Amino acid sequence: MQSIAWDLLTEFVELGHRVTVLTTRIPHRAEPFVAQGVDVVPIVAAPAERYSRAWWRGSHAYAAAQAHLGFDAVFSISVAGAGLTSLKRSALPVPFVCQLHGSSWAEVVTKWQSGRPIEWLKSLKNLVWLVKDAAIYGRFDQLVLVGDVLERDFARVPTRWLVGEVATTVIRNGIDTRRFKFDPAHRQSGRAARGWAATDPVAVFAARLHSQKGGAEAIRALAVLRATEERWKLLVIGGGPEAASLKALSRQLGCDGAVSFTGALPREQLPALLSVGDVFVFPSLRQEGLPMNVLEALATGLPCVCADTLTGVFGPGLAIDYAAPRDTVNFAAAIAKNYPRVPSPVSRLPAGYSLRECAAAYLALLARLRDSRRACDHATAANR
Repeated sequence: MQSIAWDLLTEFVELGHRVTVLTTRIPHRAEPFVAQGVDVVPIVAAPAERYSRAWWRGSHAYAAAQAHLGFDAVFSISVAGAGLTSLKRSALPVPFVCQLHGSSWAEVVTKWQSGRPIEWLKSLKNLVWLVKDAAIYGRFDQLVLVGDVLERDFARVPTRWLVGEVATTVIRNGIDTRRFKFDPAHRQSGRAARGWAATDPVAVFAARLHSQKGGAEAIRALAVLRATEERWKLLVIGGGPEAASLKALSRQLGCDGAVSFTGALPREQLPALLSVGDVFVFPSLRQEGLPMNVLEALATGLPCVCADTLTGVFGPGLAIDYAAPRDTVNFAAAIAKNYPRVPSPVSRLPAGYSLRECAAAYLALLARLRDSRRACDHATAANR
């Protein structure tokens, strides 16, 4: 989510806007700094990467002290900006917009369906946040949902109850197609570095290595593919708590030499690694909002095979095949179906999913909300 937000904010800067980001503590960066044109202000008292009382208080205090700079809007990634909402009628009489990538209820459902007691226990925290969300959402002027599946989610009970009278709109996450594109040189060098031949069929899985993301299902599908064609390889991009168990599973299934694990990497390296593959696989076991990894793969020219639960997540016409992730034979067959169809040097991502279009949609929304607020203020003043 942080990478998605950062791409959008830097795009605002490229379009001529000034952006100030408040964030939690950043190791070794106590003072404000500028990165890619964005003013970054760490709230040093707030523990990194989590909500806390220090975050709510610190972000509120900074916004109140700097309100005289004349901000045009408050753009909250998830509910991170909730601490500023008490300033709406005083220091910051501007539109407050909250961008949502999921819901607490969807997290609860996913964890209940996992079949793992530890996930059931973790769902209690999401239930607590369900109550908190009900209080927080109403403080914003607009909720932006990053995908069509979220629109359906927020139209259903109980999530619908949380929204109340707050307006919602859908703006799909966008991909920077200037960065995510097929690179034949990286395809060649990435394969050579792993001892893979140019003609080897290669599947790519890129996600956090968590049990719900489907890494184990991708390796099991590889084992089925290799039973009939030993040249199949799998590139696993990302790090996470399941890394060791996935490596053990690879050895157990006799795929150890055919699977390459990159570990956690900077996102800047992802386009080059996607170019190594022939088909992208994402057998996710969870409810996804709008998975960026699939869109990034499509932008790089890769056909994709995803869990059948994602059928309603993406629009029609995308180069995606769907199969049940736990039906290993059929999932492997869906992967094989996409080979030897080679990666396209042209993006498979249709119009409407670009970062520039996404940023333009947000700016248009903020302008409408700002104009509406000004019109209301003028009407109120005229009636006094």
